[in-house]
Amino acid sequence: MIDNNSKDQKLLTEEGISSKILTIYLIWSVIISLSIITFGTILFIITGKSGYNMGNLNSLITAKGSLSTYPFYIQSIWSGVLTLKPFAIIQLGVLILLLTPFGRMLLQFFIFIYEKDTIFAIIALVVFVILMFSLYMVNVLEMLHIA
Repeated sequence: MIDNNSKDQKLLTEEGISSKILTIYLIWSVIISLSIITFGTILFIITGKSGYNMGNLNSLITAKGSLSTYPFYIQSIWSGVLTLKPFAIIQLGVLILLLTPFGRMLLQFFIFIYEKDTIFAIIALVVFVILMFSLYMVNVLEMLHIA
């Protein structure tokens, strides 16, 4: 005779594990990104400089700073982080926070594949592709000066 109770327990355990993996991923993504943002903000307050040609903290607060040298691209953010530029460090934290949903969808896809749940795996993959496409389109529109 098949024991349905043990089958249900196994299902609950697998769901519990996948939910714990996602929860741990989301919590640590937020903790890491907020720690990086906090470090960059403290460094900015202590030095009073952004690390870019924006003047000091006072000129930025009074909106006299120029944002033309602000790090927008991953390469400029990374090179700024390596030289401990506060705004680049803050940008890195924001970038990690913004990329968290992308990682979550990719992780969810692999969890569904592991659980052999094909339909939900396909749905997670479609959502991931839509997120990647939207990220790509923002860059295209920005280059065309539409957005």
